[in-house]
Formats: sequence, structure tokens, C-alpha cells
Amino acid sequence: MTDSANPSGGKFSSTPAAISPARVVVEGIQEAFRTANYERMAALYHDDIDWLFHGPVSIFPEVGHRRGKAEVFRSFEILNTQYHFESYVVDFLIAEGDRAAALADVTMIQRSSGRTIRTRSASFHRVQDGRLIYYRGFSDSFDAVEQVLGKLITP
Repeated sequence: MTDSANPSGGKFSSTPAAISPARVVVEGIQEAFRTANYERMAALYHDDIDWLFHGPVSIFPEVGHRRGKAEVFRSFEILNTQYHFESYVVDFLIAEGDRAAALADVTMIQRSSGRTIRTRSASFHRVQDGRLIYYRGFSDSFDAVEQVLGKLITP
């Protein structure tokens, strides 16, 4: 590919941009999560990870704020006793330098009821020394709670 002019008169470079360190780490974690390779995931988490997934703790006891790799992976243990992950499909990942953000579709099976839970997840990451040091996650927790309970929540 050669350089070509864009409509605004600037140039597009044919030289590929350097791959962000955050992209490498986050894609590695996402692939390890998709394949339930928690040993690989743990290798990509910093020992001092600052991890927070927002959601109602009364329904999802594995969410909330966790500090340190051991606490985070205890939460993953709880999560895996309650749910089986069917799929984790990343729709969008943007990364620059040590930061990344992603949107994903998550499908899991609630082990106690067999219900299929589908939700969208947004996540924000920061890496340090080639490992994830900061994570913030969000989902449509209201919709997920209704799916877990198997009923609509009305005021």
C-alpha cells in the first residue's frame, strides 16, 4: 500500500502503527477468559491489580472492588461455581499506549437454574510492566438481574 491523499488533503501512512502494550495484554486476557485458561490470565494480571466490576453484590457476590491478584481470582472461582461461560465475543477494542477499552457480548449459563444470561459488558484497562494493573467493568446489571431471577422487576 502506498501513501494516498485523503479528502481533507492530509496523508495516510502505509506504515503500520506500533501495537499498543495494552492491546497485547487485554487481547491475551480476553482469549484466556474465552478458553477458561485461568493460569494464562493470572500471568497477565499484576500482583497489585486494582479491579472493580460494578453490579449488585446481593445477586452477583463476585462483583465489587478487589485489590490484588489473589482476591480477583477468588472472585473468578465464585463466578465459575455459579455460571458457565458459553461465549465472550469482543465487538470493539480500542487501545493506545498503556490503556484500553472494550465492549463485549457475554453469554453464560446459570448453573443452579440452567437459565441463559446474555449481557453487554464494557471494560476499561490499564497495563503496567506488561500486566493488567487496573480494571473497571460494567454491564447492564438490571437486565442481567432480571435474567438471573427469571422475572421482570417492576416498581
